[in-house]
Amino acid sequence: MSSQNFNFSSFNEPYSNLTESTSLNNSEFWDDDEFIIPIDFEFSISTHTFNTIYIVDWSVGGVLSSNASGNGILPIFIPIGQDIVSRFDSSASTSPLSYKTEGDAGSRILKIEWNNAGFFEDSTQNDFMNFQVWLYEGTNAIEYRYGPNEINNPDESFEGLLGPNVGLFSSIDINNDMLVDYAYVISGDPLNPELTVYQPGDEYDGESLSAAIPDGTVFRFEAAELAINEFDLDSWALYPNPTTETIHIKTDSPLMSLKVFSIDGKLVINTLENKTSLDVSHLPSGSYYIQLLSSVGVSTKQFVKL
Repeated sequence: MSSQNFNFSSFNEPYSNLTESTSLNNSEFWDDDEFIIPIDFEFSISTHTFNTIYIVDWSVGGVLSSNASGNGILPIFIPIGQDIVSRFDSSASTSPLSYKTEGDAGSRILKIEWNNAGFFEDSTQNDFMNFQVWLYEGTNAIEYRYGPNEINNPDESFEGLLGPNVGLFSSIDINNDMLVDYAYVISGDPLNPELTVYQPGDEYDGESLSAAIPDGTVFRFEAAELAINEFDLDSWALYPNPTTETIHIKTDSPLMSLKVFSIDGKLVINTLENKTSLDVSHLPSGSYYIQLLSSVGVSTKQFVKL
């Protein structure tokens, strides 16, 4: 179990609709519906490894996660945070959702597409956008790719903002609305975007872009475990391990926070104090992870509570 960090880049590349892809909605109207998308490979982000991803029904139509349930500690992918819906002609949807996996084993890409998506708050029902999410096998890179759009009613479509919300939350405790790992939020000019990096325990301020995202824009998150100075496991120690009551931390780096996770990823202790010892006597017997955030980075080790 380790914290995961990303390098961010933005560039322009011609947008192409998916061809010979698998339909998710089969011409049915959709509005915050759940869609299950199989991944032909294992994808990892933060402490999460999975081979199925969901367009979730517990958020808005452009949000994905590795779990259908809006509970627990999850990664969240947000290519657009506004409430998007299917457009329609008579009674049929004109906003197909689809996916496909391309490439050779070891370097495959899962591509998910929202085509001609409308906006729930748009009273004109004329605004639309096209976009895709790409997940890369092996590198665990993530791309949000944006195609043609028409936004003539931005105040309603973007829900009072100048542009859409876009972000990547690598691990968040949904129940307590608390970041467990780093979060990345894109704001400002979509042609020259700014990136805000939130650390575990921070509160998200709700930044947004200042305009619609131009056709051909790509936002790429490149997995880089040491991008924010994850410090060496040998530079700190836990003792005693196993322990019955107290776990002590030996390190030369000032600590900013300590977090303890159960073996299944549940956050069980969270402290923002500069502590070098932690009372774990109340925890059930078993294996746990302790995550240190210091001035030089993040690191995680395992310990056993007897």
